[in-house]
Amino acid sequence: MGERPQQPLLEHTGAFVLGVALIAGGVVGGILLGGWLGLGVGALVVLLGYYFVGVGIGGKHAWLEVFQEFFNM
Repeated sequence: MGERPQQPLLEHTGAFVLGVALIAGGVVGGILLGGWLGLGVGALVVLLGYYFVGVGIGGKHAWLEVFQEFFNM
């Protein structure tokens, strides 16, 4: 019969891996820098990593859907 093509678990594996690496690097870099500078730099890098993880899981418009759901709560 008509089988549906299976969607991959991750839309973009490269973006997901980059996001995980950025999150880990942001945490480690923030700890190594220390202080307010470490907190600020680490937070920015981790947020960028979250973006790429979202793209890897949900596609290029995933961040917009999350943003809309967050503000519709």
